[in-house]
Amino acid sequence: MKKFRFYIFYYLLLSFFLLQCSSVKTNSENKHFIWKINSGKATVYLLGSIHLAKESLYPLEPLIESSFAESDNLVVELNIDKINPSELMKKVLYQDGNTLEANVSPEIYAKLKSMFDKNGIPRLVYEKAHPWFATVMLVNFELKANGYDEKNGIDQHFLNKADEKRILELESADEQLSLFNEFDKYSEEFVEYSLSDLKNTTEQVDELYEAWKTGNTKLFEQLIDVTTEDNPKLEVIFNKLIKERNIKMADKIAGYLESNEKYFVVVGAGHIVGKTGILNLLKEKNKYKIEQL
Repeated sequence: MKKFRFYIFYYLLLSFFLLQCSSVKTNSENKHFIWKINSGKATVYLLGSIHLAKESLYPLEPLIESSFAESDNLVVELNIDKINPSELMKKVLYQDGNTLEANVSPEIYAKLKSMFDKNGIPRLVYEKAHPWFATVMLVNFELKANGYDEKNGIDQHFLNKADEKRILELESADEQLSLFNEFDKYSEEFVEYSLSDLKNTTEQVDELYEAWKTGNTKLFEQLIDVTTEDNPKLEVIFNKLIKERNIKMADKIAGYLESNEKYFVVVGAGHIVGKTGILNLLKEKNKYKIEQL
């Protein structure tokens, strides 16, 4: 079961390509993808995460590591170390005799099957997969073949170092998986859009990776700027996957800022920037001092 564990977390990286962002005014020269947010009582270090990364990403900048070291709490989107593999499989694979083939058009299924065949993946592995999960598996295969791995993800890096720190979650596994299974009703749009340019996925992620390493939020937003207005179903997916979750996560972070502790928050970089991003939602409250480090 462990080999499947990482697949669902790549969807957060997939969400980069579903974002619709505006340009930012932050001067990110000589900056990092981390912000210090102070309420006068509490401090939150907000770090944009890459959930699958290359080994060459490490060591991280000392500034990032020292911010983590001085924090009382580690906050992640989801503590992947707590996930029950059996429960996970119940969410990502049909349990009622349903199949992937029955939930997409013959054309889309043929495309998916061809891609699985190319990767040497037998039908048994994907025949009961929800369409979104089959899509995530394929994109994950592409990235892993080019050096990206969940074991090098920033979330996992800090979870491994948490020791005595309290570990908090912005969401639960059930929330995330239930959300994705809602997309079964938009399976055609989700699969076709996500796999439309798979051959260039690694190149696109490489560009995001470089923008992250240099703290270049303006370039990062340009790379993830996708218009969904002309496709109402994609707009629904975007709203649920990004906008609605950003609001909930920003509210949780605002709650931390009412305490008297320090929090190191690691959340997918695509959730932080942009007009609907966590950072902008916190700025709109006009209650905090926010600076990019």
